[in-house]
Amino acid sequence: MPVNFLENPEMLLANATNFLIQGQEFNEASILLLCEINVSDWQNDFGEKKVSIALTSNRAIYDIIQNVSNPSTIAIKKAFAAVLPYEYSLEYLFAIVQLSDDFDPEWRTKMLEIIEGKMPLNQCLPIQEKPRHSWAYLLFRSPVEITIAQTLDKYKVLYLPNCMARLGLPGTRENKEADFLVCYEGKWGILEVDGETYHTNAAKDHNRGRLFKLHGIKVFEPYEAARCVKEPDKVIQEFLELVKKNG
Repeated sequence: MPVNFLENPEMLLANATNFLIQGQEFNEASILLLCEINVSDWQNDFGEKKVSIALTSNRAIYDIIQNVSNPSTIAIKKAFAAVLPYEYSLEYLFAIVQLSDDFDPEWRTKMLEIIEGKMPLNQCLPIQEKPRHSWAYLLFRSPVEITIAQTLDKYKVLYLPNCMARLGLPGTRENKEADFLVCYEGKWGILEVDGETYHTNAAKDHNRGRLFKLHGIKVFEPYEAARCVKEPDKVIQEFLELVKKNG
């Protein structure tokens, strides 16, 4: 590597993320996109150069990384091992929960409201064997969704993530969840994130989109997780333009 990864650990993180993207491992790549990295090295008694990597992020990612048998952890370890210089080997990979920089003097009151169920949370429901990911007191099904949420924040639009709707014709009413219900310039649209483990049934997704359109939501756009990870700004720009023109 032309740059010393110990002096610039962000470069190591970027290369590992790119390795995962090249292997179509988009969920794992999106996990790394939400992490900060710290790297330390040492030499053992045999003269071998060892590396320890600490990833700082939220609780859900902490639980993944600390579980050495989790497939995502295994894939991430493989990625770091692959991009390290040949004279180094990865010895430890562990996680740290990120401390919030936005300290709220009323934090005790807010935490108590959450515990007592008084603070409203969005309605993201748990998927079996997949942890719920949190950001800004909101719940998401995957790190990819957090990337989209953070990008929507950049564009300062109103959006409702993972919100449950009650819809359908009389006699056929049912509950359907939208990944992101977005309001842009007074018009509404739904942005969906498709991945390997969520929204994999095209027929069901088409039916869900049809039901929302029946109620006047004209824009219902699915985006592959791959695009959401690689180019979230382009995804949001494209989606907002569709809402502006067709919403």
